[in-house]
Amino acid sequence: MHKYTRILVACLFLMLAAIVAAAPVSVRASLNKTALTLDDELTLTVTVDGAAGNVMPQLPSLPAFNVYSRATSTQIFNGHSVTTFQYIMVPRFVGQVTIGPIAVTYGGQTYQTEPMQVTIYRSAAQPAATPATQSATTPATAQPAVSKPVAQAPASLPALERALYNQAVKKTGQTYFMVAAVSNKTPYANQTFTLAVRFYFSTPFSGSAPYTAPTISNLFLEEIGRTDGRQTIGNTSYDYIEVRYGAVGVTEGKATIGPAKISYVPLSSRGFSIFSMFSASMEDPKTVQSNSISLDIRPVPQQDQPSTFYGAVGSGYTLTASLDRHEVEAGDAVNLTVKVNGPGNLKATHDLKLPKLPNFKTYDVVSSAGAVVEKGALQSYKIFKTVLVPVSSGEYTIPPLSWSYYDPSLSQYRTLKTEPLTLQVTPASKADSGFDFRSHSDLNGGVQTLGQDIRYLKNDLAPQSTDWLSRLSAWDSASAVALVLLILSAVIAWVKRKTPASHIALSKARTQLKKARTEQDIADALSLYLQIKYNIHTSSLPLRQVQDELKARKCPQILVDHFTDLWQQLEAARFAPVAVREQGFANLTQQATEILHQLDKGVRK
Repeated sequence: MHKYTRILVACLFLMLAAIVAAAPVSVRASLNKTALTLDDELTLTVTVDGAAGNVMPQLPSLPAFNVYSRATSTQIFNGHSVTTFQYIMVPRFVGQVTIGPIAVTYGGQTYQTEPMQVTIYRSAAQPAATPATQSATTPATAQPAVSKPVAQAPASLPALERALYNQAVKKTGQTYFMVAAVSNKTPYANQTFTLAVRFYFSTPFSGSAPYTAPTISNLFLEEIGRTDGRQTIGNTSYDYIEVRYGAVGVTEGKATIGPAKISYVPLSSRGFSIFSMFSASMEDPKTVQSNSISLDIRPVPQQDQPSTFYGAVGSGYTLTASLDRHEVEAGDAVNLTVKVNGPGNLKATHDLKLPKLPNFKTYDVVSSAGAVVEKGALQSYKIFKTVLVPVSSGEYTIPPLSWSYYDPSLSQYRTLKTEPLTLQVTPASKADSGFDFRSHSDLNGGVQTLGQDIRYLKNDLAPQSTDWLSRLSAWDSASAVALVLLILSAVIAWVKRKTPASHIALSKARTQLKKARTEQDIADALSLYLQIKYNIHTSSLPLRQVQDELKARKCPQILVDHFTDLWQQLEAARFAPVAVREQGFANLTQQATEILHQLDKGVRK
């Protein structure tokens, strides 16, 4: 018995080892900044995802820095390990430096990161001191001490870093202060720029220091990261905490960024006591705030603006198009998906307009958008989906679709085009034969009495003639017209009760839910239903406004509450750990299915 137990344990161990070895491993590296001065510190973060046990990154040669290990942390989710290493790097000389690949060896394989570029600038030079000269015959006179002003940041420093430093110079001598700056004070509408808010402190503080984000007008803000560092200003060394945002101007005109705030409890030292050499005591809570910023949002040029320009401003965009299948029968639906990827925030841009496609029945375009942070910058996508229904057989080509954007670096518009898509349409295999009247015998003018389904308790109460269908067939033409009109009225009332749009919306949404693989797919299915049924575009409306639109369309409050709860769950699930997402995905799909049926049922009431 013990022999079989040992064999079973050995097999389980080998299976576990195989699973661990097969687990995907990735290594990522990031910097808290790509431009700094000799007075700054650089934080290098290396993340090893999927490697269990003791692993250690192999740093490349870094002659331009003095490197100090700072912290190591490991998190494990259901056996999945993520280890993070942080290094503090102090620059030694000026210039553009390449940080080579960082390698991690695990399971007999070596994984490497991509090289990274960093620019190191000179420090803000102190003004040269003028030596005091004194004549031998002139007696010395006492002069009041004058503090030397701290020099401004060098002009070669990037605009954002230079503005942050110059704002901090104004507050030199303070123990705690905040500053804010932007990378561009005159951006175009829909052009992304960076907002940075820093909290400087030369003495430690107690507690977590709650942070209040700045108020904004005529702007969209997306937080893209938080970091900390150290910087020497004048003769004082400061630590700082920085929050960065990707900001986008909504419309041309003025825009403002209000002060950000931090509440903190400073620490002070008190004198010698018999219990300790120095005892730190907390003072009353204090609040500091950053400076306000005014912006001038410029309109994009109207000259040479193409008709396919939908508001995107930037560079580095890509455009792709695809069909969910390339061979269908006439009358079958085909899903066309167009996707834009690029920098900044595409949520505020307009929807793609499809050109006329002969031989196709087309539906309205449904869009969805999102943004992620990659390498300290905001990257976004926008997806356009529509349904095409070919009306006849043949081989068709969907021509290239165009999408334009304005590139500020080139001061011109650029147009992207998709590749043409080919669709093979075969004749429909299902034919509607209808009702064959020729296969039936004479129906006596179209009406035939088949029998009676009523037995009267008293025969004398029954009508003399029960052949009422025969009498109906003998009505005059005026009566027949009245009957036809009555039937038509009933049909129209039934159609209004449940329109084809309800069938289309529910059918498409249910089909998309069956194919859903991610939380975004579930959200897209709900968005598709609301767009077709209610003409509500969830991609361009905040959740509060979507709720108001549903209420305006007579949706019950409890149904609006159910939809709100599901939508918030979908948003939260996008940022949940993988294990949690897998456990809750089936539940989210089931909730979405139930809400779709409730919406459809609620509409018909």
